[in-house]
Amino acid sequence: MNENIKDDVPTLLAVGVLVSIMASLAHELLGHGTACVIEGGRITLLTFLVFRCDGAGVLTDGGGPVGALVMGCLALLALRAVPARLITLRVWLFTLGTLGLLWVCGQTIAEAIDGSDDWGHVATDLAWPGVWHAIVGAMGLAVYVLVLRIAGRIAAPLAGGRPWRLLLPYLGAVMSAMVLGALWHGDRLGSALDGLLSFGLAPIGYLLVIRRMPALPATDAAVRPNLPLLLFTGATWLAFALTIARGIGPLA
Repeated sequence: MNENIKDDVPTLLAVGVLVSIMASLAHELLGHGTACVIEGGRITLLTFLVFRCDGAGVLTDGGGPVGALVMGCLALLALRAVPARLITLRVWLFTLGTLGLLWVCGQTIAEAIDGSDDWGHVATDLAWPGVWHAIVGAMGLAVYVLVLRIAGRIAAPLAGGRPWRLLLPYLGAVMSAMVLGALWHGDRLGSALDGLLSFGLAPIGYLLVIRRMPALPATDAAVRPNLPLLLFTGATWLAFALTIARGIGPLA
């Protein structure tokens, strides 16, 4: 084993940046947006973490968490089919799946407590009795723990004795989410804080997974510098920052 072989830091940070963009699109556009169109509504605002729909119903209100949930499950399922040699892709799928699912679960727990946002709106739409707070909160917590157990089994061999391989994408996602959130002029501070809560605090269990990984010797397989990925990430992030992050729609 060559101890001089190290993972490329910019590439791993880029992985996290792409995770933040993909998770936002899955939740806000594919989740809420698709449901809004299906219900015959009109999208009036789309930002990094804020969505408004004129004519929204229960499908639109619940579409965001469902979209992120589907994305997370598909990412972890796809991870099983990716060869071990494609380390960067595997790290991206792991981070996307784990952070995405923990975000959904953390959001579910929080909204079950205060009755706000997506699940609070769904409860109002369907006139759920007050006991929904306890039931939905317990379900969110149970799935959160399940995701941690699944991620814990994958993390150590994926990290290859390099915990930073999994930590750097997390940091990249958090930093990207805060900046993209702050670009919405409607509430720069609040939206940036929402980015921190969604990608930093809600999936805090991700750090626990890394902390509990067994100490393994570093392998020769490392994340190599990937210029095409860096260029694609930079271009994608810039396009996202100049459009959706600033706000799209009549209420933007």
